[in-house]
Amino acid sequence: MKKGLKIVLLISLVLLIAAVVVFFVVVDMEKKSITAGEFYDEMEEEGYVMVDVTSQYASYGIDEAYLAVKPNQEYQIEFYELSSVSKAESMFESNKDYFKDRAGSKRVTSSYGFGNYDIYSLTSNGDFMYLCRIDNTLLYIDVDDSYKKEVQEIIDELDY
Repeated sequence: MKKGLKIVLLISLVLLIAAVVVFFVVVDMEKKSITAGEFYDEMEEEGYVMVDVTSQYASYGIDEAYLAVKPNQEYQIEFYELSSVSKAESMFESNKDYFKDRAGSKRVTSSYGFGNYDIYSLTSNGDFMYLCRIDNTLLYIDVDDSYKKEVQEIIDELDY
């Protein structure tokens, strides 16, 4: 009887530890969104020319929209803060479909999401395309593949 009790206690302990590990992994899988204002400030600090395009998108449920334009206009990074998570999810999906439609037969894609975010990236035909939705925000990137490394550094800095 003592041996059976020890086995049950050991199994219970292992399951408890596994549950705690899974809990912390799941909690850590959520990303923290930034506001459009924070995007503006951070990108301006990085030397990008900031353009407020909110008025162009007001009728689409977009509360704020900014373009961060590389000073020599080689590329731009777009950031949208929408009025709801569902609108951001819809915008993410429609832009993902747009990227897929533009892609050639040779492509490299990555797509994943968990909790409060979705990420999609596609490299094809000399272009690097990237979307990240966190909560009600969307980061949109469509640049020449030669800027991929530079843009990925910005993505990492923004934690998007």
